[in-house]
Amino acid sequence: MSKRIICVSMCFFIFMTLFLPGKVNAITSDGEANIPGIDVSNWQGYIDYTAVKNSGIQIVYIKASQGTGFKDPYLEYNYKNAKDNGLKVGFYHYVTATSVQSAEREAQFFASVISGKSPDCKLAMDFEVFDSSLSVAQINEISLAFLSKLKQLTGKDVVVYSNLYTSQTVFDQSVSSRYPLWLAYYGDYTRLTNTFSNWNNWIGVQYTSKRKS
Repeated sequence: MSKRIICVSMCFFIFMTLFLPGKVNAITSDGEANIPGIDVSNWQGYIDYTAVKNSGIQIVYIKASQGTGFKDPYLEYNYKNAKDNGLKVGFYHYVTATSVQSAEREAQFFASVISGKSPDCKLAMDFEVFDSSLSVAQINEISLAFLSKLKQLTGKDVVVYSNLYTSQTVFDQSVSSRYPLWLAYYGDYTRLTNTFSNWNNWIGVQYTSKRKS
């Protein structure tokens, strides 16, 4: 196996259901109409996207940026090669904000980094590590500021990426009633339907960090 194909094994595999713009229906526990995908960033290096396509993957979620100054160095490579292979593309931003003002600046930065590109999927907010000084209420305020500003700037739908614990104990109705959830959960996600009482829609699961068999 070549080094490039080995890189694929380090990606986070996901499935998306009804995840293209304009579709916000909740998925069911049987995973009806699943669309397989991967989550990639600079950690994977140069990926062989022909091998990705041949493996059955249809969606590639690409890290675009972080904070207010970091553009993923593999963004352009990942975007061009995924598109050239006919794969659907989504972008995500890793949030580090500690205030509403910094959240809005991060949204502006993310929007500028992906300007001129054509995502096929909703833009994703990855806000998973919180400054110890922040309260739960402040985390939700920051999230809302980022999401609303991003949607305002791009005109595109947005989604929240979160693990199971945070999605249930940190994000409250101010976020979960307005935006769909992309869940990171490495267990049996088909049994999770009843745990999403505080989210109107959950439409994607990142279910493993290992190569698809």
